[in-house]
Amino acid sequence: MESIPSPVVAIKINEWYKHIKKFNVKGAEILREEVRKELDVMEEDEQAVLYFQLMEFRHQLMLDYVQPTGEPLEKSDYLKAVEGQGKKMAGILEYYFNFFQGMYEFKTGEFIKAIVFYKRAEKRLEQVADELERAEFYYKLSEVFYHMKQTHMSMYYVGLAYNAYRSNSNFVVREINCLTVVAGNYIDLEHREKALSQLLAVLEKAKTLKNQHMIFRALHNIGSCYEGLGDNIRAISHFHQAIEIGSSIGEKVLLTYYRTAMIHLKNKEFIEGQNFYRKSLEQAEIHHDELYFILLEFMKKLFFDSANLSDILNVLEKLNNMKGYRYMEDLALEGAQFYTKSGRMDESVKLYEKVMYARKQIQRGDCSYEF
Repeated sequence: MESIPSPVVAIKINEWYKHIKKFNVKGAEILREEVRKELDVMEEDEQAVLYFQLMEFRHQLMLDYVQPTGEPLEKSDYLKAVEGQGKKMAGILEYYFNFFQGMYEFKTGEFIKAIVFYKRAEKRLEQVADELERAEFYYKLSEVFYHMKQTHMSMYYVGLAYNAYRSNSNFVVREINCLTVVAGNYIDLEHREKALSQLLAVLEKAKTLKNQHMIFRALHNIGSCYEGLGDNIRAISHFHQAIEIGSSIGEKVLLTYYRTAMIHLKNKEFIEGQNFYRKSLEQAEIHHDELYFILLEFMKKLFFDSANLSDILNVLEKLNNMKGYRYMEDLALEGAQFYTKSGRMDESVKLYEKVMYARKQIQRGDCSYEF
């Protein structure tokens, strides 16, 4: 049986917590049993297990109050018990509630909601005694800020996480994750040489661990970095290595096929480009990836059809939402550069306007934060 992601189980624990706070015994008992079953097949996550154990204790306190087996528990005594040892229990539960809700929102692409829940969790972070648990929180925040292109915030939090992880030899995987975020931020800051240095270090660490999945991702990211540096030969070489390893271990190689197709098509190597376009489309169909259907439709309109501006704008409109703005920015830039090289300056200007529009929408996401 396929393992269940820990954020999915944690969301169910959150629902269980809501029933407990409402003294809804029946609903709480049902969710408690569902969570217990899912824990048996959940991916390994010590924090999720701890959250479950804390909720078990909280559940029992509710039962002792609502369905006492001995002396009835007075409400004042119940509330005193719920507060835990000097509000410690309540604080920890609220931390995990918001932390895992943030993880779930991030997993579903709701980045603004994720940041809101993470910032709520941060208010309770002082309740978390373990340095490595705090490092995990910092890493998660750096990850979502990276996706929102809030580069300096991401760098701040990933630095806190990395300093904690590198002092513990058992957390090399998390070191790799942190360095990958650092590299992504350097790319957003247009310091690709610095990004490349980080990614090459990531590849060496992944090889030391003999972790094929991390080697695959490192090779892809290095290829992408070389692409940004204009070194298409090295980019394609690393993409081919990534495809070979990724295909052999069942990784999703859709993005690697897509980037390889883009390089060939921009170089007017249409036979190779069409070959990798088809492979990308096959992968999108296998994985039912709606986002990549849009990206591939854009590629088709731009390189295989007549590159009609209205067709291009219609495709970009499908990305006119918070989840899509990052991709709208990248595609509009590709289109603007294509039109510029083709001498179609009016169309180029229109797409540069789209680039600026997408960037503005990403930045406006800041207004959803709580204070």
